[in-house]
Amino acid sequence: MRFAYEIKNGCAVVRRCYDFGNEAEIPSEIDGHPVTELGAYAFSAHMDREQFWHELGNRTVKIWNPETGEQEVSEPDAETVPELQGMQVETVRLPEGLRKIGAYAFYNCNALSELHFHSSLKDLGAGLFTGCHHLRRLNVTLDETETSCLKEILIEVPEKMAVTVEGQLRAKLLFPEFFEESVENTPARILMTHMHGSGMNFRNSFYMKKLDFRAYDACYYMAKAEEDFDTVLEITLNRLQYPVGLSEDRREDYESWLNGHLVQAFEKAVEHRDLDMLMWLTEHGKPDDGLLSQTAIAASDGFPEGVAYLQDRLSALGHTKKQSFLDRFEL
Repeated sequence: MRFAYEIKNGCAVVRRCYDFGNEAEIPSEIDGHPVTELGAYAFSAHMDREQFWHELGNRTVKIWNPETGEQEVSEPDAETVPELQGMQVETVRLPEGLRKIGAYAFYNCNALSELHFHSSLKDLGAGLFTGCHHLRRLNVTLDETETSCLKEILIEVPEKMAVTVEGQLRAKLLFPEFFEESVENTPARILMTHMHGSGMNFRNSFYMKKLDFRAYDACYYMAKAEEDFDTVLEITLNRLQYPVGLSEDRREDYESWLNGHLVQAFEKAVEHRDLDMLMWLTEHGKPDDGLLSQTAIAASDGFPEGVAYLQDRLSALGHTKKQSFLDRFEL
């Protein structure tokens, strides 16, 4: 991968990326300079090309090839090393030490689905994720302050978002979607804004840029009332599997819901061929042997790993009844 960059106050600003792939990993350093900023329109196809070429011409912007460790005098040929932008980029990994992302850096990157960033990121430009309708996964690595710009990013993207927290804390969280609707109050001649979905309530579970797990868990009752089964199940499993900041009374809320929907949860594990989820449910959900047997039957269609695991669990439970269907499994 090659990078167009400029130097500001002794630090590198990444202006453009060039690669044949669909994933960009921004380096922490370019040509001996720490990378602290991702420039405006960096991954957007709508960047001002004339201005960019002018800056390349007067060497304000340079091209760096990490394979050779050398600067190049001109922009790579599009057939040799194309720009990584627009509909090409799917995953972006930002380095520790990056402090700023310029305006519209991901404008109309509709294929972008995953973003990795660190606590060091503080400054987000306007319209950053405009047109990014498939961004679904965020991975944030926290430093000792446990602060981040996660809330700002979540509010920019109203779609359902899966968040992985690493570093000082380790957690997995789901933030449901939300959308606003403007409704005209004709007698009063005003527009009233109605918020739909529980997503905004979850997005407000922050205090001083820190995620407040108690506030997040307090939104659970809204999710159960307003969200679909898959969303509530994912929220529930995430909090029980990664219980950082989870109080005992909230744990009981999650466990109570899961125990009441255990059959559906097993069905989802089989449907998605999710062995990790199946194993966790079996070990923590305390299903009876009947449920395990029925799940094994369902899993027999294209999920041999699940069938093998369930057979082992049935044996461990001392399940000695003749199960003719088990003899028909082809693992």
